[in-house]
Amino acid sequence: MAAGDQLRVTRDGDVLHIRLNRPDRLNALSAAMRDGLIDAFRAECDAPRQDAARAILLTAAGRGFCSGTDIDPALILARRATIRAEMEAGISNLVHLMRTVPVPVVAAVQGPAAGAGFSLALCADILLVADTARLTMAFARIGAMMDGGATHILPRRIGMARATALAMLARPIDARQAVDLGLAVECVAEDALQARAEDLARRLAGGPTRALGLIKAGLEHGQTATLRDALSFEAAAQEQAFASPDFEEGITAFREKRAPRFKGL
Repeated sequence: MAAGDQLRVTRDGDVLHIRLNRPDRLNALSAAMRDGLIDAFRAECDAPRQDAARAILLTAAGRGFCSGTDIDPALILARRATIRAEMEAGISNLVHLMRTVPVPVVAAVQGPAAGAGFSLALCADILLVADTARLTMAFARIGAMMDGGATHILPRRIGMARATALAMLARPIDARQAVDLGLAVECVAEDALQARAEDLARRLAGGPTRALGLIKAGLEHGQTATLRDALSFEAAAQEQAFASPDFEEGITAFREKRAPRFKGL
């Protein structure tokens, strides 16, 4: 992988582990890391269902999750004429893959998650934060536009007024605030974060993968759909869920009063 040691991608059973691995730079997102993430998520989007992971866990090495895009002042000023095309092929592509990969994505954040790092965390379906987490929509500090899907995701999670304040003031929020605002689902001690995130990812990987993917797609679709369109989507998706072997297993397990043994099919 082009990212080399900057990004670790490993498979443990049905869980794909993706680990940002530039702790000396607070995991600042380099072009190589970004491209490695794109490759990893695209591979899961394209994989046959029987070969694909059933959950993805995104973590980071060291004391911070991601301090944002790796900025070299001289180089970034030279990219003014190409930034739009670079974004569409790069971070925008990554965000789309993360939001459409048909399995749950869990992210675990400790320490700083700023700018693109905050946006990356927002792309997860389920976000856990350590008690050390500090999230900052920092783009305005350097006169930049928020990106990484934040204009779409952030106001839908916390409302327009709060999203506007966080983005325009570049005001950091701590772990407890992230939970209270609805950005994260749980705050745990930093030394318990990895184990808790792995446990959650394994639980999701043992679930009805087809149904979870449909739920993910339905929730995303419902953000902008009319009620009629949302109902139509639900009916079509339910038809697919009912046709899956895991649905048959779920009903059989219900009838037999036992825990279902889902296969992800």
